[in-house]
Amino acid sequence: MTQEKSKIEKIKDFIEKCPLLKGGKINVDYLKEKNQSYSIDRTPVQPDINNFIDGRGGKKQISFDFCVQAPLSSQSIVNLVNSKFCEDFMEWISTQNRLKNFPDIDGAFSIKCTSPGYILNKTETTAIYIIQMNFIYYELL
Repeated sequence: MTQEKSKIEKIKDFIEKCPLLKGGKINVDYLKEKNQSYSIDRTPVQPDINNFIDGRGGKKQISFDFCVQAPLSSQSIVNLVNSKFCEDFMEWISTQNRLKNFPDIDGAFSIKCTSPGYILNKTETTAIYIIQMNFIYYELL
């Protein structure tokens, strides 16, 4: 008997389909110290948005960060490539949301980027970019 995948694993599988990812593999709660490494990390949020009046489910959310390890340079062209990647990734997510192409989770309602890409941490040669994201779904009990 196979075990059902967790919701965060299904979100990971969905994001791995993004054609912008070099290598395509995403870790969960772990970012390799290598350029073009990716991770999704859950962030604290109240999971219940609202409950149905009859008590048989409700609207729920999962918030997480999409993290990217990228090269950083004193040459602006390198950093502009990183910025463009973040913009393109956000557009890809927006397109998937508009097309109602969601992670394989029952009751999926939306997936969105809730922040632009920004630098969380940097050294002279690398940066960790973060895009905050939110997935909303309906859960029936």
